[in-house]
Amino acid sequence: MDGAIKTKDISQRLGVNPTTVQRWTKYFNIKCEQNELGHYFYTDEQVLLLVSINQQLKSGKKMKEIQLDMQPNSEQEIVSKTPSVSSADYEKKLQQMMNQLQEIEAKLAQKADEVVSYQLLKHRSEMDEMATLLKRLENRLIHMEVGHSNTKEKEVLPLASGGSSRKGWKTLLHFFSF
Repeated sequence: MDGAIKTKDISQRLGVNPTTVQRWTKYFNIKCEQNELGHYFYTDEQVLLLVSINQQLKSGKKMKEIQLDMQPNSEQEIVSKTPSVSSADYEKKLQQMMNQLQEIEAKLAQKADEVVSYQLLKHRSEMDEMATLLKRLENRLIHMEVGHSNTKEKEVLPLASGGSSRKGWKTLLHFFSF
């Protein structure tokens, strides 16, 4: 452990609390030596890594956004870190996704057609109801006109022959009765 730097020394150099240095060590999985009491000891390379972390945090980055400047020792490490999928598997999965997408689009089109059909039927039934109501109103109006013409004849007749002295009242009632 000769040349090892203590957590307290690093924290003073960076101007942070020693627990902050320990938290960074755990968060970024920095492998360092520990003594029997659990105190961390860092190499010069690890100190440079902690300095880089501190600078990135001061520049406004969040801990999950920090890029560590550790370079892999061999190309084998680089290859093992990048996941690889064979092009045949990739094409197969891509084709499955395209098929599922087409099925979803077909179901969506069918559902849209069903909604439009339902709306058309609903509008049609509303129009039929309105036509029926209009026909009833027309029949009542015709009935009122026929009844009104009969009352006019009665109104012309003298009271002795069956005429009525309340001619205005009956006419008013005929207008407001449906």
